[in-house]
Formats: sequence, C-alpha cells, structure tokens
Amino acid sequence: DVDPRTQNLDPEQVERHVTERTRGILLVHFAGRPCDMDRYRALCAQHQLLLFEDCAHAIEATYHGRHAGTFGDFGCFSFYTTKNVITAEGGMVLSNSTEALDRIKTLALHGLTRDAWKRFGDEGYRHYYVTEAGFKYNMTDLQAALGIHQLARVESNWQKRSAIWEHYDAAFDGLRLDLPAPPEPDTRHARHLYTVQVEAERAGLSRDEFLEAMTAQNIGVGVHYQSIPEHPHYQERFGWEPEMWPHAARIGRSTVSLPLGPKLTDADVEDVIAAVRKVLA
Repeated sequence: DVDPRTQNLDPEQVERHVTERTRGILLVHFAGRPCDMDRYRALCAQHQLLLFEDCAHAIEATYHGRHAGTFGDFGCFSFYTTKNVITAEGGMVLSNSTEALDRIKTLALHGLTRDAWKRFGDEGYRHYYVTEAGFKYNMTDLQAALGIHQLARVESNWQKRSAIWEHYDAAFDGLRLDLPAPPEPDTRHARHLYTVQVEAERAGLSRDEFLEAMTAQNIGVGVHYQSIPEHPHYQERFGWEPEMWPHAARIGRSTVSLPLGPKLTDADVEDVIAAVRKVLA
C-alpha cells in the first residue's frame, strides 16, 4: 500500500512483503515527489533485488541533491502529451548498464542490430541482423526533434509551476480540503500534479460531485488515479479488491488534480481558486 501522507509506496510495507520470489521493486515518484531512495537502495542491496524508478512525473525531482531516475538499475521517463517534456508519445530509459541499454535499443526496434541511420550512410550500405524477436517501441526522429528543444525550458517551467503551487497552498489553506504534503527535507518535488483530497464528510460533497461542479465552472479537473484494484481487469484476473489496499483506495476515491502548467496566466489561476471556493461554499 501507499503512505497516506506522501502517496508514494510505503517502504515499511514493501520490506514486510519481500519473499524469495521477489525479483525487483518498482517505485513511482508520484506527482513528482521523490520516494525514500535511501531505504529502497538499502533494501535492494540486502535482498539482491533490481530497482526500477518510474519517473513519468519526476523529470525535475531530486533526492538529496541527486536526480530521480539515477538511483535504481533503471529510470523510466514518459514524454506523453500530459508530461513536462512532450513528444506526443515515447519516453526514455536511464541505466548504468551498457549491456542492458544495448539490449533495450535492440528490442525497441524489432530486434535489429542496426537502425536505418546506421544501415545507410556515405560509407555505403551495412547489413543488419535480427538477434531476437523484438518490438516496435522506438521513438520516431520527428518525435525526438519535438522533445529535445524543450529540455532548455524544463527549469523555467518548473519555476512557473512552483509559483502556482505555492499560490494554491496559500489560497486553499483553511478550506475543507486535504492539500499536498510539503516536500521532505533535502528533496525537490517536481510539482507535476497538484492533487487535493475531497472527503465527503469534511467537504460536504463527494469527490465526483466536486468534479462535476468544477466542470460546470469551466475548470478542467482530473483524477490521478483510482487505485489499481478498482479496475475490473484486476478484480477478475487476480481477485483483488480495493479494501486490500485501504490507503490507496481512500486516496483514489477522493483525489482531484487541479490545473497546473506553465502556460496558466494569473487570471487562469485566480479562476481556479474562485471556482474551488464557490464549489465548497
């Protein structure tokens, strides 16, 4: 289950559930908040486990001065259109293992030993070979061209989102909402999602009623995310029920993501704040 404060995977629960069948741990730096990497690295070293970091929300996040995605065996990033660097689709994998990265590159392009750039050149044609059955997982060159020029704006965009985040914190203080917890010491929150918790007993309306009311005020809102066992596939395939992970279930049933992005104007932010206050009133 997750830690109810950070909403990241709870390392104490992970440690209790490690068995001889465990091969690795996959972490999500949820909403941009870095996980407790000291705990997880020690746990993986103790049990000889692989460590995977899901950094889809965390391209700007740091933990004790070190970037998210550089602690584990693999750091995985998303450049989907809702992320902070966008290539429409695609992503990036980091690893210290040259052998693993070479295999990833091969698998991502049908299992080929050479891509088109390496087959056709001034030196003439070069043969390729299929070393194992692969996939069509490669990012296109056009997508890469879209993304690479956004890297220069990562920091300035983070600063803009941070200013909006802090404005929200101040504006919503005292309202009948649970706000995001402050970042842990010596960490940098990527501030990818600004999520509030709408608990019916406290707020006076359900989360879904809040969503509908905000939409009626022309404010775009989202849910990130319902817990995995809420979805029929996992219930039918594995027999999972939300109550088996009570913290994740409660958060998934009460969470709302408010607008957060560098293109929001001051007037946009004030519109969001006014709508939240009106709906809660």
